[in-house]
Amino acid sequence: MALPFFGKKKDKAPPPKPAARPAATPSPAETPPTETLLTMEMGGTGIVVEETSGAPESPVDEAAILYASGQADAAEQLLRGVLTQGDRRAWHMLFDLFRVRNQEKEFEQLALDYAVRFETSPPVWQSLAPAAAAKPQAQTESLELPGLLDKNAAATLRDGIGAMPKAAVVRVNFSHIEMIDEGGAEACTEILAAARKAKRKFQVSGVDRLIALLQDLTRATHSRAGHWLLLLELYQTLGQQDAFEDLAVDYAVRFEVSPPSWAAVQAAEVVQTAPVAPADDALRLSGEITPANDSALQQVGGYAATHTEVIVDLSEVTRVDYGSVSQFISVLMQCLGSGKSITLRGHNALIHELFRVMGIDQLAQLIPHQPR
Repeated sequence: MALPFFGKKKDKAPPPKPAARPAATPSPAETPPTETLLTMEMGGTGIVVEETSGAPESPVDEAAILYASGQADAAEQLLRGVLTQGDRRAWHMLFDLFRVRNQEKEFEQLALDYAVRFETSPPVWQSLAPAAAAKPQAQTESLELPGLLDKNAAATLRDGIGAMPKAAVVRVNFSHIEMIDEGGAEACTEILAAARKAKRKFQVSGVDRLIALLQDLTRATHSRAGHWLLLLELYQTLGQQDAFEDLAVDYAVRFEVSPPSWAAVQAAEVVQTAPVAPADDALRLSGEITPANDSALQQVGGYAATHTEVIVDLSEVTRVDYGSVSQFISVLMQCLGSGKSITLRGHNALIHELFRVMGIDQLAQLIPHQPR
């Protein structure tokens, strides 16, 4: 089996991109450095070296190399100039460039243009910028409720809310709850009602699961009032007035008492439960991979030495420098030479196109980040 890959003949990065890009073919002075295509024969015949041009064949290729060379402004200018051609790769590269640079306003404007152009939902904003460069966020405290919602769990919720500053956003994760006893439901109702009246700000996750559990309990023949009241309070907390009023009527009929009254409140924000870490033991890298910071590639070599399947998660890597590509390829070739399979996953669109241009897609399975 012959496996092609690119090895740099020169360490010199592409020259800075001029402000105006002519429509004609770039002059030789503007052409990125020549690459050498190496073919590795996995049998006993050794390595055959053939030379070919590594010049970019499209604006997408050129933008990927510019970004990898540290010329993000030039890459942005080039990508903006080719959006009208309808190549979605350019759009997604620009989306990820804005995410890396934490340019939310520009991202949202691009999302509007994308929705109009392609008549489909655009990617959702999620910053890829390093934590130090991210915009300051409101203070948020998290509370995890256990599998059994009883009085002890409710007491934990009460104490946790009470210990937080009044200006803090209280985040409650209900996703682990499997059972709800009546005492826990009653106590939780009182706590949420008191926090709501105190105008505490809430973010909740896993609340759909909790609501489904309570709906099953209220449909039971011997349903308990405590479960009904907690469900009513959740609807109130979430600002779901129609669901609240429908359930209030059923509550009045079922227990022959007046139900709670609806009160206008600031609805809690529903957020996604933090994703569960993958079951595999993939090597997770972060930041930039550059010649000055080659520890990441050393980590790949060390990880590969103890794993038959080499799985590298690049979801937190913002850039792979053009000058590091040859070393990266060398590490991957060593893995292949040892009979190991390689998967590179989670990388942004800018890195993905660089990998494609440089032939890394011939060495490893690439699973790029999928925009939501």
